[in-house]
Amino acid sequence: YFYNEIDTITVEEVDQLARMPHSLVGSVAKKYNIADPLEDDPLKAMIWNYLGLTRIYTKRKGTQPDLNEPVVLSAIRKGTTVMALCQNISTQMLRDFNFAMVWGKSAKHSPQRCGVNHPLQDEDVVQIVTKTNSQQRQDKNYQSMVQGFSDKYHKKKFDAKKKKQGKLRR
Repeated sequence: YFYNEIDTITVEEVDQLARMPHSLVGSVAKKYNIADPLEDDPLKAMIWNYLGLTRIYTKRKGTQPDLNEPVVLSAIRKGTTVMALCQNISTQMLRDFNFAMVWGKSAKHSPQRCGVNHPLQDEDVVQIVTKTNSQQRQDKNYQSMVQGFSDKYHKKKFDAKKKKQGKLRR
């Protein structure tokens, strides 16, 4: 609960409200425990905590991490593991996953080389390393995967040709 307009009540009442479980006191008019929309404040932190949201920053090899746009994971929905991050970005990335380099609170040392089941914490930086082409060729499902992509491509090409011929006949 957020108790607003604490500037209109006594200090004893504010103290009593603040000690109640799941509560936060503040004042929107006087900006107590409330910040501007782009700034962090206790109310936003409490909401993120109750919703189980985690900000994960991504990093490409050889570059600085992008700290402007985090990937937001939810502990309630898919979880906060490296696997959930890969699923959130791309299912192909999960299929070609090799390992992840993690910097932040969840890593024992920076960077830590991790697998898909590594739990991530708020504001971790993750670099996903996918399999190389030669590693993908050695995978036991590689042949069927390539065949599936080829079939899909040729079906799409055939359907486009059929559609074009249908338009010419009219």
